[in-house]
Amino acid sequence: MNREAGPPGVTVPARRVLVVSHDPAFPPISGADLRNYRNAEAAAAFGPVLLVSVRPQAIIAKPPGALIRTEALSIAGEARSGSIGWWRTRAEHRISRAALARLEALVGEFRPDTILVEGIALFKLLRPLRPLTKRLILDMHNVESDLAGQLRRAEAAGSRLAAISTALGIRRLERKALSLVDRVWVCSNRDREKLMALSRHNVPVDVVPNGIPPTGNGPQCLPADAATDSGFPAILFVGHLGYPPNVDAATRLASMILPRIRRALPGATLTLAGRSPKPAVRTLAALPGVHLLEDPQDVAPLLSRAHLSIIPLAAGGGTRIKILEAMASGVPVIATPLAAEGLDLIENEEVLLSVTDEGLAELAIGLCFDPERRARQRIRAHQAVWARFGPQAIGNAVRDGLGLDEAAA
Repeated sequence: MNREAGPPGVTVPARRVLVVSHDPAFPPISGADLRNYRNAEAAAAFGPVLLVSVRPQAIIAKPPGALIRTEALSIAGEARSGSIGWWRTRAEHRISRAALARLEALVGEFRPDTILVEGIALFKLLRPLRPLTKRLILDMHNVESDLAGQLRRAEAAGSRLAAISTALGIRRLERKALSLVDRVWVCSNRDREKLMALSRHNVPVDVVPNGIPPTGNGPQCLPADAATDSGFPAILFVGHLGYPPNVDAATRLASMILPRIRRALPGATLTLAGRSPKPAVRTLAALPGVHLLEDPQDVAPLLSRAHLSIIPLAAGGGTRIKILEAMASGVPVIATPLAAEGLDLIENEEVLLSVTDEGLAELAIGLCFDPERRARQRIRAHQAVWARFGPQAIGNAVRDGLGLDEAAA
């Protein structure tokens, strides 16, 4: 089987890609799952893809199409075996020897041309995989040392020393990882700059953006604005509700930002939707106008009913898939500059930004009282994300990140 992978008229053999992630990438639930599966879909345009997860598959589901296959390296309920590596940092996941043995067997059977490993949390797999493939790629969803530095600055003074030690340990781990791989993928040019600043290794760093979650194969028509008969505005926040930056953002959104909005717009409501909510998030559902939806199977109905998405992140890495998802569905986004970092969105046209909770609330109120401006923002944001983060853009980035044009040269 051949695929068109290089310049026009140049055909190269199909590229077999094995993607190793911690959680199952299909069906996608978290932002990491969405990125892993979107990249696998794009790679499948050039040959067979094997999606392998360290954790067992809770839901047995077959991806659409014949070229993507899923496997798990762990089996639910099996006896615990020893882990690989005698020591690991707090940034790394535990990987059992049984899981590594299954992975090596799958590599032998699938014979991948490229192995793509999800992040430094799976660092312990890089050395065993290095001799088993012609091309080993590390996909860094975040520059973890930078993220740890952000969280360090938010720590109480008594915990700061330990946080500094953690950030330095992650940086050393990242440098070791870069010495073992052939290429690195990051989400944005901003992350590329951060990574190259800390790396002493001359490894190619490719920008493979987070893509719009799978909703079709091409640009969609702008959806109709949500109805207002059940209250206005309906505000939506989607994310992993056990992830500390999201917990902080949800808490401020429910307890500080929403009450300010409700003073001007009493019908305003907030839906917090995501998996694994911490107890601190669960308590927010008792606040006026706040609803919690745990482990939603599909966020599309939530987006169709939302008038705004407010994302008050104060820490985080990579780029926010929740922003792309909202804009692709015609939901205007109001966020902190850090939440929109790396997406290169035009402020005041495609997104509204403020660093303070008060500013975010004022922007939301102003947008709700100006329907013409809200309509313009919906249109411009929708057009921008489909052009820059739609399937065609991600397919081109994955092709470049796999080095297919180089192989065809």
